[in-house]
Amino acid sequence: METYPVQPINEENFQETLQRRAYTLLSILEGKRKIAATHIKHSQAQQKERHNNKLPPITNEFKVGNKVLLHKTKAEKQWSEKFENKWDGPFYIYEILGNRSYKLRLDDKILAKVAHGNRLKHYHSKNNPEPLISQIGTHSPLINPEDIPRNLESIIIIEQQPNLNT
Repeated sequence: METYPVQPINEENFQETLQRRAYTLLSILEGKRKIAATHIKHSQAQQKERHNNKLPPITNEFKVGNKVLLHKTKAEKQWSEKFENKWDGPFYIYEILGNRSYKLRLDDKILAKVAHGNRLKHYHSKNNPEPLISQIGTHSPLINPEDIPRNLESIIIIEQQPNLNT
């Protein structure tokens, strides 16, 4: 397909030639637009697939009523809160909005802002854990009383200094 007129244009048939050329280009343009649209859809589908393959799998699926902690993303960039806790909560999942977005509540107060799932993690309560090692000499499941040395000499290794006077 030529993109320029092959025949010389004279003033007598200029309007007719111009209209014919415009009609030819417009008729070709519609077909090219359809082809371009199908190529764009195909290319976008490939890009979406490639992007989704790079993403990590969704591991935190929350349900209504779950206890969660909310990450303080503002504190990441502020050095003044370097040693502060990076998580707020615990909150409860109040409503699932879709696209991994959740409404949270704290006791009876519903938060106005929506939180995305990548800023949430499950909350595990501590339930007053018992200390793993209690006093030495008591019967603990981690310490066998027979393994405890009866005198300090078995623990301390004394190294003699070399005599430099000889």
